[in-house]
Amino acid sequence: MPLIRIDDQEIEAPQGETILRVALKHGIAIPYYCYHPALSIVGQCRMCLVEVKGAPKPLTACSTTIGTLPPGKKIEGKYDMVVSTKSETARKAQRGVLEFLLLNHPLDCPICDQAGECQLQEYSYTFGDPASRLEFEKVHAPKRVDIGPHVVFDVERCIKCTRCIRFCQEISKTGELTLSERGVYTRVDIFPGRELDNPYSVCTVDICPVGALTSREFRFKERVWFLKSVNSVCQECSRGCSVRVDAYKGEVLRLVPRDNPQVNGPWMCDYGRLVTERMKGLDLAGRPLLRSGAVWQGYEWKEFGAALVEKMAGFPALKSDSWAVVLSGRLSLEEMAGAQAVSQAFFERSAGSVPDVAWGEDDELLIRKERRPNLMGARLMGIPVGEQNAPLSGLLTGKKAALILREDPVGDAQGAEKAAVETALASMDLVIVADSAFTDTARLAHVFIPLAGWHEMEGVTVNFLGVAQKTARAVVPPRDRRPFYEVASLWLTAAGHEAPEPTFPGWHAKVKESVPGLAGTSIKDLLPNGLQVLDAPAKDKVKKGEGA
Repeated sequence: MPLIRIDDQEIEAPQGETILRVALKHGIAIPYYCYHPALSIVGQCRMCLVEVKGAPKPLTACSTTIGTLPPGKKIEGKYDMVVSTKSETARKAQRGVLEFLLLNHPLDCPICDQAGECQLQEYSYTFGDPASRLEFEKVHAPKRVDIGPHVVFDVERCIKCTRCIRFCQEISKTGELTLSERGVYTRVDIFPGRELDNPYSVCTVDICPVGALTSREFRFKERVWFLKSVNSVCQECSRGCSVRVDAYKGEVLRLVPRDNPQVNGPWMCDYGRLVTERMKGLDLAGRPLLRSGAVWQGYEWKEFGAALVEKMAGFPALKSDSWAVVLSGRLSLEEMAGAQAVSQAFFERSAGSVPDVAWGEDDELLIRKERRPNLMGARLMGIPVGEQNAPLSGLLTGKKAALILREDPVGDAQGAEKAAVETALASMDLVIVADSAFTDTARLAHVFIPLAGWHEMEGVTVNFLGVAQKTARAVVPPRDRRPFYEVASLWLTAAGHEAPEPTFPGWHAKVKESVPGLAGTSIKDLLPNGLQVLDAPAKDKVKKGEGA
């Protein structure tokens, strides 16, 4: 293995590896723009120029590979390569490149969404000159150009790193973008008659190192340094992409992918991101509700458990075979454990049934047609999962009571199936619905339990590959919206049954009893940055950049 020296650090580097990747792996900072670990190397921006001993001029660290010298030609008798990132030659080259990049760049940092997480801004402080030598008017270019339904382009800010172009060519494979014009007028452009409208278009915003590409949904929403960020899991399909949730004043403003080679690499789809927009239209109920006739009555939690047990006691004819229990792949493992405990205590059954809701098709990158993130978790908990898109009317028809958790069979159904579900629920003596929103199904219920949203609670989910991840609480929910595992403790205790503490650790301990793969793990092992793999199948690897 070649022995190299970067600045004052001796490193044994793999044959054929690039200087930049070796340096970054060993904590040596080299500035760069065009390089991205999941994209091809083009040496486009020239910002990573370093001095290599024996080379006639500075070389780009992103594209210069490390080789082995013959024994008689080793540098200083032992090195295969000696690199300097801080010499005057390297610094002068980096300053020169940065001066060219800033030559016509607009001075609009105060109104730029990228401010606070902009590589151009950061490098200008570190490597840039304090003043520009340009004596003429800057070259201007179009601003606020709509190049797609979710992406806005500011041409003046673009540094032509071509990350977005390579993403569309190599990752989404849709090829909407290219470079047009020449010289100082070169610009990223859309091919005629097209727009940036692929299922992963906002990934171009993530990888843009400056503020040239911005997300329409997040544009001008909030300064990034005010955001509260937590690591979590996307809930929109069975992939369960690792994401970072950014919130401000109790509102989730954006989701961005976290690089996780076991699950999604550095990407996520637009549909998963836009959950922030879909959350805005939800009808949220503030308190637990019991219905008498057409009138809903709100309860405090300390009174609700007893009231719920009393209402159930009013139907002594309801036996275990009278109940339809509909659970959801949106429940965390801890909530599923709570549902199992409630079912066993009140309905003499150990588990309900989880519908497998699917639409569309799997693509070659990330998107899965199963639209529930924790179907694998349900299977690991021993909860039956129904056939894909099986009508729920078959489960509900003929039953006298139903418990429905985080599913909306009325709102999700259409046509004859919708009418059949409504008829089945309307004919029941008792319908209990627990969800984070007051859904169409909740309107037909006799009891409604307001649950915390996925972003308001902790929990563990297991994606279709068997990778378990812990979600974190991004915002504090209103006091009357709680995870179902807390509700389960309240419900069981009110009826005189034993229950774990109404906390995530209390119910997670119960989960580990049911899931053998989690038995030897601690909660710390399941934090989003430390993943536990549960017999993940070798097939269906993340495309391009698995080890990025």
